[in-house]
Amino acid sequence: MSINEKKETGKFTDVPSYEEHARHLYHQQQYEAALVEYSRLLQEHPKDENLMIMIGNCWDGRGDKNAAVEWYQKACRCNRRSVLALSNLATAFYEIGDYRRSLKCSCRALKMDARNLSALINQGNVLYQQKKYAAALEAYRKAFEINPQYFIAAVNLANTCLDLKDYEAAKSYAEIAVKLDSASVTAWTILGNAALELELADEALSAYRQAIKLDSSDPWLYNYLSQAWQKKNNWDEAFAAGWQAVEQSGGEEAQQINFGYLLYESTLEKQDSLLREYALKWLEKYPDNQVAQHMGNAVLNRAVRPRANDEYLKNIFDIFAPDFEQVLTGLDYRAPELIRCLLEEIYGSKKSPRLRILDAGCGTGFCGGFLKKYSSFRGLYGVDISEKMLEQAQAKKVYSHLLQSELEQYFSQAKTKFDLIVSADVFTYFGSLEKLLSGMADSLSAGGRVIFTVSENNLNDDDYFLHSSGRYLHHQNYVGKVLEKAGFEVEKLERAKLRNEGENIVYGYVVSALKK
Repeated sequence: MSINEKKETGKFTDVPSYEEHARHLYHQQQYEAALVEYSRLLQEHPKDENLMIMIGNCWDGRGDKNAAVEWYQKACRCNRRSVLALSNLATAFYEIGDYRRSLKCSCRALKMDARNLSALINQGNVLYQQKKYAAALEAYRKAFEINPQYFIAAVNLANTCLDLKDYEAAKSYAEIAVKLDSASVTAWTILGNAALELELADEALSAYRQAIKLDSSDPWLYNYLSQAWQKKNNWDEAFAAGWQAVEQSGGEEAQQINFGYLLYESTLEKQDSLLREYALKWLEKYPDNQVAQHMGNAVLNRAVRPRANDEYLKNIFDIFAPDFEQVLTGLDYRAPELIRCLLEEIYGSKKSPRLRILDAGCGTGFCGGFLKKYSSFRGLYGVDISEKMLEQAQAKKVYSHLLQSELEQYFSQAKTKFDLIVSADVFTYFGSLEKLLSGMADSLSAGGRVIFTVSENNLNDDDYFLHSSGRYLHHQNYVGKVLEKAGFEVEKLERAKLRNEGENIVYGYVVSALKK
């Protein structure tokens, strides 16, 4: 999120009375009428770039960004030294998602006027969208130093510091922003988020309440409020706010997922009565929502399916895709590294075994970088159920083939034979492993190998168990038994830490097996 400013307007000298009327219409948001007046003025003064800029502003006000771009470009051609035309063009390009040209126009404007606030903000916004947060911060900081009363610079600084995890700075800039504009929901929200990260739950609550006073319709504000109540260990209020976020959103998928995690986190704090009350209410209210049905049954320890539902998995991972790797890094996620070490152990220092490899459940391509060195030319395949995760994997440019499919379905139809199938932290979304491992065996060449991780069931003696986290845990004996039944010979089955979950360590197994 980054905030932009309104388009700047030009100044006129030759036609004051008609221009004043047109400007009055524009400021009254009567864009159609203003457009007529400015167009008439332009006929009389065809070389006036300021009139072209205002026509662009009128089109922008009407919501036609492409028409606005055309008129700002005309103004730039009319006067190549017009900083105003360039900065407005940069803003318009940013708003239609053409970040490359927006940045180019901003840089051109800044060469002519290094203190142009609009161009600095545009430059920062593009860099922010490109996730170049440090560079974006520098652009916003320059704007703020030029004008410390500039709200847009202050709030964008606060937001960028939040992304850079500089929570003290984020909080300081957000405090400045709310002083500059106490009616800004965005500024109050950022202030709350920064305070929450600093474990200042009371300050976070105060900021979120102020934001809700200004806009009680935003479900995310209730979600944040719920998180603040969790920090204070007030689970009654946390559940009330979390449920309101779901209801306020009309059952939006992101809020369903957040509520599922709220339920799971309450199990860690032994909030059994509240958990049961809200889980049952959730299941009853949303019988057709797969997130509610999967997570609601998981926290109630009802294993109603042999694996996670396809729609549930697609929704979860499509939403998490943009920040997935960052989140996993924060969990001390080790599955890819365990697999990488096992590959080195098996294949040693060979230059390249030239294998045809399938990354089954490849996600964002966490494993793709190190798998590439073992693959043959155009021999690294990736399959995942989530379109958004595959987009992230595609951006890494290491896979020769990427396919969207549920894994059991893929193996039931696959004709390609592989030398190696790798699957990192994927089996945790399957309870029964018979069909999955049988399909993998069928898709391996003779003597082919499968390497995967699987979470350990150390809670009971069941073959597999749907944990309250919504993930399946598997018994070591069951894993070995299913591998043998599918036609594999176990090479290695070693217990290891897979990741953290809250304050708990999740253990599991890293497994290597050869097709007999």
